Order: sequence, then C-alpha cells, then structure tokens
Amino acid sequence: GWVKVLQSWQSLPEIDKETILVVPYTDSGWAPLLARAGGLIAEVGGRLSHGAIVAREYGIPAVMDIHNATRLLQDGQRVRIDGKSGIVEVI
Repeated sequence: GWVKVLQSWQSLPEIDKETILVVPYTDSGWAPLLARAGGLIAEVGGRLSHGAIVAREYGIPAVMDIHNATRLLQDGQRVRIDGKSGIVEVI
C-alpha cells in the first residue's frame, strides 16, 4: 500500500484500502480510520495493544513497535507489511 503518516486521528484524511497508516500510537479514536485503511504501522504497541486488536477485528495487517516510523516513512512511499512476521518493506 501507500504510506500516509498521521500524528493525530483528528485530521481525518482521505484514505482507502491501499493506504497504510503510519502513526505514533493508537487508541479508541483511531478506530474509524482503521476501518477504512489497508494496514497499520505504529511506533508504540504490541500484539495486545488497541491498534493491533482493532486491526485484527477489521482484517488488516498491522506492524507495531516500529521505532521512529513516523520519521522514517514518508507520505506516498510504497510499502509492503507482514503483520505475522512484523516486517515492513519499502518497495
């Protein structure tokens, strides 16, 4: 998918199933965006974090605990993520 870096869920950008959200953390406010996204990369969290649980509920891949993800990845980059192995690959 295509990277969209967000610092806050309040911006409510245009996203679709090709969008991989890259966020500093997740909480319940992120759920409406996750429902429309194709994947999630978060700087903080683990298998039992809110973002990971919601991603599983929506059937989207999520990779958590990627230090500095919002600085390392940029809007528009193409990435492949594997939620099972925790791998993020810039294509």
